[in-house]
Amino acid sequence: MNPIEIAQSLSWTTVTSLMVFGIEAIAIASALHAIWYVRTTQAAIAWVVVLISLPIVSIPLYWVFGRYRFSGYRESIRDVGVKHKQSVAAVKRELRTDPGVRSTDLSTPLETVADVLDTPICDHNEASLLIDGETFYASMINEIGKARRYVYLEFYIIRDDPIGNRVADALIERAKHGVTVRFLYDNIGSIGLSRHYIQRLTDAGIDVRAFDSPTLFTTRFQVNFRNHRKLVVVDGKTSIVGGLNIGKEYTGDAGWTDRWRDTAVLLDGPVTRKVQAVFAGDYYWAARQDIPEAEWQPAEDPDALPSNDRPTKPRSSSGGRAAICATGPADDQPRATMMFASIAASAKKRLWITTPYLVPDETTQVSLAMARARGVDVRILIPSIADHYSVFLSGFHYERELMNAGVRVGRYREGLMHQKCWLVDDKLAMIGSTNLDNRSLHLNFEMMVAVECPRFVAAVEGMLREDFAFATWPNPETPAAHPWLTKAGRIVARLFSPIL
Repeated sequence: MNPIEIAQSLSWTTVTSLMVFGIEAIAIASALHAIWYVRTTQAAIAWVVVLISLPIVSIPLYWVFGRYRFSGYRESIRDVGVKHKQSVAAVKRELRTDPGVRSTDLSTPLETVADVLDTPICDHNEASLLIDGETFYASMINEIGKARRYVYLEFYIIRDDPIGNRVADALIERAKHGVTVRFLYDNIGSIGLSRHYIQRLTDAGIDVRAFDSPTLFTTRFQVNFRNHRKLVVVDGKTSIVGGLNIGKEYTGDAGWTDRWRDTAVLLDGPVTRKVQAVFAGDYYWAARQDIPEAEWQPAEDPDALPSNDRPTKPRSSSGGRAAICATGPADDQPRATMMFASIAASAKKRLWITTPYLVPDETTQVSLAMARARGVDVRILIPSIADHYSVFLSGFHYERELMNAGVRVGRYREGLMHQKCWLVDDKLAMIGSTNLDNRSLHLNFEMMVAVECPRFVAAVEGMLREDFAFATWPNPETPAAHPWLTKAGRIVARLFSPIL
């Protein structure tokens, strides 16, 4: 080779060597980051192995899917708090008690979970079940129509379809009457939402925000996190919390199933201010602004209020106690896992669960097995059809594991079981958005409402007994009869269960 060719060859060799060295350096740095920050030892080891052995493929995957802490959320609340100290103080007061300080006697399951999560309990609440889509949407639109000052909505999925337009019409009608309307949505969950739908709302004066708006370079890698919460707040008095999003499939019009089994709760009472506080924190992140119209002051004597400000439903002298369990990847501790583990530990006779996905982390799985070992009637109802096949296939493994521990696991046969509900003895019922999977436990912003009220708990028991009647309950001693392709898919899906 002539001198020019030799120089070019050396130059190419040098560039290639530098590229390889650079990739390996990034892989080693990423591996060290995984060792320091990844949630579990097993996951950290897995990431280290794949980062070192397959750096080109694994480096971008790690920085998207390997993160377990959501950055910037708490900082956004602090930023808003600089100008709006009273509002931020109200949010903290509604959602948190002093950390690590016992605030109850731990005499009931509600007190146990409230102390574990450092979340306050409030009295004098009314709770009503909203079973399935039609009841949910009718109640939501009815409550929106009562709004006089403000309406807050937050949903994971919003569809530009007949149901979405019914909700939009109700919100626009209130906005025309001077009601402040603020609407949060997750821009990954609502990735198919049309610009026309959003523009229609904003043209009517409605404040529409995507929760996942990146503000810094580092937050642009947080697409693996989701805001999975579903809530409605009307005038700080009534609220709705549950598992339904906004779309026609939740009425059973999904095309592949004629029933979408889901549940929400209509709340009236002081607990609504806590739901409002959850919305406020999420809004601070999305908008970096306050919600000045929000009412935070409790009504000491409801009868002394003007008629327009009285509770929309008559309350009993005692009412029901309730707490809001809001969890997410911005938490310092794995609070969703702590929530479910404490619930399982508090059960004495019965622990009934419905969930669309059964991919628990190890702590939750062990807590369920321990409850069964104490003689608790532990039942879990899951779907027999799938809306997300990877999670569905992975669930077969955990179904068998739990059945081997004595837990009864049933398959719902009357459509898709999408309800997230926990019933503890005859003491406590919890309904909300948190699935029994790793994504809800560690990667999603979620919310459950815990209600301690005999009437409400009895209604939930009746609802679950009806759901159980439409289920098959496999015999744990009978081998599962799955095709080889399903078995192979189940094995592969289980490997990815930490990010499902």
